[in-house]
Amino acid sequence: MLSSKFNLFWIALLTTIVSCRKEAFDAYYGRPDWLASPIYQQLDSMGDFKTYLSCIELSGYKNTLGTAGSWTVFAPTDQAFDQFMQENGISNVSKIDAQLAEKIVRSSMIYDGERLEKLNDYFSAKGWQQGFAFRRRSVYYDFVEKEDVGNGKIRRFISTNRGPNIAYAISDNNNKHISYFFKDYMSQRGLGAMDYQSFYPTSVYTGLNIGAAQIDPKRSNISAENGYIHVVDKVLVADKSIDQYLRDNKSYSAFKSILDFFSTYTYNAEITRKNEVLTGEKDSVFVKSYTGIGLAVNNENYAKEDPNDAQTNNISITVPNNEAVSNYAKRVLLKYYPQGTTLKDLFYTNPTVLTEFVNSHLYNTQVWPSQFAQAQNFVGEFSKVTTANIKEMKMLSNGTFYGTDACQAANVFHSVYGNVLLDPKYSFMRRALERMSMNLTLKIPTIRYMLILVSDKKLYEMGFDYDSYNTSDPIRFNGGNGTPEMREVLMSHIIPLGNDPIPDLSGNGILESYAGEYVKFSQMKMSSSGTMDIESGPQQIPVDSINIGNQLSGPLNGVAVYLNGGLTSSNTNIGFFLKKLGADQAASPFNSFYKYLTANALYSATDGVIKGVELGLNYTMLIPNNAAIASAVANGDLPSSIAPTAQADIDKVTRFIQYHITRNSFAIDGKKTGYFQSLCKNVEGDAQSMQVSVNQINKLQVVDNLNRTIDADVDQSNQLGQRVLIHSLKGYLKHGL
Repeated sequence: MLSSKFNLFWIALLTTIVSCRKEAFDAYYGRPDWLASPIYQQLDSMGDFKTYLSCIELSGYKNTLGTAGSWTVFAPTDQAFDQFMQENGISNVSKIDAQLAEKIVRSSMIYDGERLEKLNDYFSAKGWQQGFAFRRRSVYYDFVEKEDVGNGKIRRFISTNRGPNIAYAISDNNNKHISYFFKDYMSQRGLGAMDYQSFYPTSVYTGLNIGAAQIDPKRSNISAENGYIHVVDKVLVADKSIDQYLRDNKSYSAFKSILDFFSTYTYNAEITRKNEVLTGEKDSVFVKSYTGIGLAVNNENYAKEDPNDAQTNNISITVPNNEAVSNYAKRVLLKYYPQGTTLKDLFYTNPTVLTEFVNSHLYNTQVWPSQFAQAQNFVGEFSKVTTANIKEMKMLSNGTFYGTDACQAANVFHSVYGNVLLDPKYSFMRRALERMSMNLTLKIPTIRYMLILVSDKKLYEMGFDYDSYNTSDPIRFNGGNGTPEMREVLMSHIIPLGNDPIPDLSGNGILESYAGEYVKFSQMKMSSSGTMDIESGPQQIPVDSINIGNQLSGPLNGVAVYLNGGLTSSNTNIGFFLKKLGADQAASPFNSFYKYLTANALYSATDGVIKGVELGLNYTMLIPNNAAIASAVANGDLPSSIAPTAQADIDKVTRFIQYHITRNSFAIDGKKTGYFQSLCKNVEGDAQSMQVSVNQINKLQVVDNLNRTIDADVDQSNQLGQRVLIHSLKGYLKHGL
């Protein structure tokens, strides 16, 4: 009996101790009475979210939103659901299946619980940046999609989550983003109701909008144990991406078909296995990416230079409708091709054309309707499509979509380079220009050029060939590496115009090429130092046609000249070139100077090279005529002997020759004036200069170191040599040393 009482005592004592410890544990670790209920419970208590709660339960998110976590939920009311079901032909709540319910719930959720005033802050890797954000990553993402590839075959794919030419990141679900339009963010950027309602014409802008919905200011920032609730008046469903929207809209099928040329499908074993586990389907799954163009229109992220940079920016696109693409293709893209050539044919023969076309319609930034005209596209051009051409505007999940009735007239197609790029007869010249990056400035509309075009046929006749299998140098010349020779040819065919008018090739004149060499024109024929070197055959090449641009076609930055051959550089060194001009003949105005030159140590009789004249640089020779040389001898500035033996006289001849050769070239063309250094130097090694004081089309005056002005004999000047221009002077120049 005593034993039983003793046991009861200890049981009671232990019960009391345990009870006390539990009360202490609950007091310390238990849920505080002041803590708000989780999101699900709060919505349940409010009374007007029955349909939304039903979707939460149906989608399997009751536990997620009813327990710990951190979410921001934009909760649609029952009234919002009534409107949604009416607009989408859903008769009652029971018709909302689990798939749609999940999409609705996940589209209404964003990661991390945040008050409204924090949503405009950018959560960067460097910390919060106030006022930079207008988008947030939602919980919703698409998984494997299907498309009909014809012949009864279905392809399963998942969209890339990175930009073009960047590998798919398996850890990134490519979540869709939702955009919001808050007054502070909008007003700071000069945006307002017009910008919002361009995207959502049936909604009212309040400055507290998310997608097409309004956030209820009286029922926002509702704190919950696991985040914040903001009540909205419309059901938010994740928008399509640009890629998805184009797939579903036949009005833009022509543009989409061009985009499809740049799409790639890469098998992904991990996604394939995951899809099989979830669906039971054993078919291969591919990652759909884009390559060769500026942006991937199915990437739901932004650049990913920062994990959350999509909070602050968006891509944009202008998409011309089918009629606009068809018209532009005929007028511009396929202008030089035979009838029946398709854009697919063009892609396989010259994909650069379509790359440029697509890129001109892409924008690597959010383009707002009110600021459309000020936005620059992916290639740095302002849109030539006006707001009057915009027929449709949408804020999609990964970018802003503008449907238009006109194509962007890309500068590249309406530049001098466009004539090469678009015409298949000049594909060799195009590839060479691209390979040497010489095409880049030719397509800038503010830099004017005369581009002289040489056809593939003529380049082959000149000894050039293109061997794509020779990766080190596919440009061949007479069987060997041809890039240096081709570069020299191309530079002779690019004439910078600056602010000068387009030359009238039916007249006569001289033009400075890209490399500083000069070419001549006379009555629709052109010549260069190389063509003038030809012993047999035409030294002047006929101009077949000229293309001067206008607002609809042709180059807007100059003129394209179609030449029936190629302009080349001379391979004849200066001394031999003077002989070819007849300088060794007594009747030549260059004869006396030539005699002194060829007898001097500066000259190499074996190869015609003048010491100090470096290969690859440009020079001007100012050669005093015979009377001027006689005057120099009479004045003691030259010895009477062309081959003196006294060192003083030898030096006198050497300096005389050197002072009449300048570094850099100038023609008698009314352009270059100023000081030019000669090859002559004083004892300290300083180069002596002379000044071109007057340069007109038919007049040149040069001032020497003694301030004497000497006139050129224009009729005997502008002689084209190997990177040298030769002018005849009516007097001689004094260096004063």
